[in-house]
Amino acid sequence: MMQDPTILGGADPRLLAAGPGAEADAIEEIEHGGQFYRLPRALKAKLMANIDHESAAQTVAAERRALAERAKMMELEAELAGASAQDRAVLIALEQQLAQFEGVDWQALSQQDPQLAQALWTQANDVAQAREAYGQALAQQDEMARAAAGERARIELEETGRVLAGQIEGWSPEVAAQLVEYAQAFGVTLDELREVADPRLWMILHRAQQGEAAMKAQAGTQASLQSSPQPAIQVRPAVQVGGGSAPASAVRDDMGAAEWMRRRNAQAMAGR
Repeated sequence: MMQDPTILGGADPRLLAAGPGAEADAIEEIEHGGQFYRLPRALKAKLMANIDHESAAQTVAAERRALAERAKMMELEAELAGASAQDRAVLIALEQQLAQFEGVDWQALSQQDPQLAQALWTQANDVAQAREAYGQALAQQDEMARAAAGERARIELEETGRVLAGQIEGWSPEVAAQLVEYAQAFGVTLDELREVADPRLWMILHRAQQGEAAMKAQAGTQASLQSSPQPAIQVRPAVQVGGGSAPASAVRDDMGAAEWMRRRNAQAMAGR
């Protein structure tokens, strides 16, 4: 039984049948993660399939993380909205209580009933402090709600960008900036665009922008063609040539313009 020579460190003799350079042809260079690798061609397909699978898995994982983060932001927004509604109701009640103290004549009341005046004054101060605290809490909740809404919008736009990258060839931040500029020309603000997370609307916007750019390019080409000077067409007078070979002084259509005019003038002079 013949032993495999590769076990002993030798070359595979089956490569000899393919002629010189077969081993080099069986090795291919691929790039992955910014690094270059030399691998047998038979392994390239498997490796590329693994890379594609890894890329797809990373995409799915990114989508799941985006969904989880967006759900978290939406839940936070709902909690802040609920807390804000309760605090606003309390704040309104405190403001109504403060309004009742505004009509009190504190000087007259302190003269008539100093103890009652002191008690009401203390109560009014407590209500005012509570109102201030609830006002600050509402301001903080509003700020947190705006931050959560902004984060949710950012997550949604990132997800929209991943979808557009698979739908629009050559999608990049530069293309997105061009679409933003195109939309702003129609009065759409940047804040309004931040709320547009539906990739279908961005694809419609991209198609409109590309169509208008193509129309402008076509109009510019037509204007350039119309403005460019047209070459002058030179027309030679027809010459009738008789039978037989033409003499040396004969006029022929294949002559240059200067020679044709010289011979034609000579004929005219000879015919006088």
